[in-house]
Amino acid sequence: MLKIGEILFKYRDYTPVPWIIMMGIFAQADRNSLMAGAVLMVIGELVRVHGVAFIGGVSRTRTFSTGQKVITGGPFARVRNPLYVGNLLLSTGLVVSSNVNMGLTPYDAIYFTAFFVLFFFLQYIPIVKWEESNLKKVFGKEFEDYLKSVPPWIPKLFVQASGPQIKGDYGKAIKSEKNTLRATVTIMVLVLWRSGYFQM
Repeated sequence: MLKIGEILFKYRDYTPVPWIIMMGIFAQADRNSLMAGAVLMVIGELVRVHGVAFIGGVSRTRTFSTGQKVITGGPFARVRNPLYVGNLLLSTGLVVSSNVNMGLTPYDAIYFTAFFVLFFFLQYIPIVKWEESNLKKVFGKEFEDYLKSVPPWIPKLFVQASGPQIKGDYGKAIKSEKNTLRATVTIMVLVLWRSGYFQM
């Protein structure tokens, strides 16, 4: 699984392309799907900004980087992979917004969303395993203790503060998210165009 995770990490920016193409072909967005999708997208992007504010530029590398220390503050005190949780919410919001209809069943949009979420976890679970394997090699017991105390995907509701409290740099985080926001807007324009919102 570790080798698979390494490969998926390298190509993670390209694996969503088939889904985007299908959304561009079969999107039938309506007011309800756009509203539901927007809620997920906003929450997802806020989670991402919160995570990037604490992890910094490491989140933007195209090759794996461990950083200089184990990040345990902010959202990382609640969940080990806040950026990936944000990705899940943001990308699922895009899928929900598109309201895909292939003409196969009355529930195409639901099935499409469910398969997308399944695809997401099939991709990111190996990626996380590979990343954590590398982090254990670098940080040893410190990171192993962190693995035991913080869940990978479902955030802890209550966290007891311990050790020095660090502050996130939200200004830098917002600037760092330019590419994510640009991609999101581009996909939404495609979905809206395919759904007939730009017809004169």
